[in-house]
Amino acid sequence: MRFTAAFLTFSWAAALWAIPPGKVVFSELMWMGSPVSSADEWVELCNRSQDTIDLSGWTITRQLEGREAVMLRIEQGKLPPGAAFLIANYPPEDPRSALAVQPHLVTSALSLPNTKLQLRLYDGDPEAGAHLVDVADDGSGAPLAGDAQLKQAMVRVLFDTDGTLPISWATAEEATGWDEGVEARGTPGQVLLPAAAADSSLSTEVRPTTWASLKTPW
Repeated sequence: MRFTAAFLTFSWAAALWAIPPGKVVFSELMWMGSPVSSADEWVELCNRSQDTIDLSGWTITRQLEGREAVMLRIEQGKLPPGAAFLIANYPPEDPRSALAVQPHLVTSALSLPNTKLQLRLYDGDPEAGAHLVDVADDGSGAPLAGDAQLKQAMVRVLFDTDGTLPISWATAEEATGWDEGVEARGTPGQVLLPAAAADSSLSTEVRPTTWASLKTPW
């Protein structure tokens, strides 16, 4: 569902202090698109807590013309402990998509810049005083990780540190969740946490030999 971007009332540069991550964090960003389409972007959230989190009404913002603007709102969705929530521009059956996994939310409102990238996750409407849950990237220039030429995702490797710090991110080296023959790196919708490893019914479970195992916050 498209959510019209709305400018927030404060400058993007107003908050420069360290932001400790909350129970849900940005875990992977495909900000450059895929070999199929430059618009084939996606964002992955991960529940690093031991509680099921209701994401209904949560909001993701981005930078737009030097200010913070609402990019999209999650209308509904519950995220189990250790699981991932995948947001993408296209469903896997779309010819513009290289995904082999079904996103939890498909929305054309998703738009990730290749410079001055910074996303913020709120547990509601930021204009109504919602709590800032997590931040991805510092928004100052080139993204902190990822490779636009080789189509390698930006992956969270430290879940308990500020998401604006370079040490929190790395460039993906392995690939799962892609269509056969796609030359890209990342693990969309897949993350290995203790809760996921204990429950084989979780669609986000992967083997610990994959790149996704490096996204474990413990």
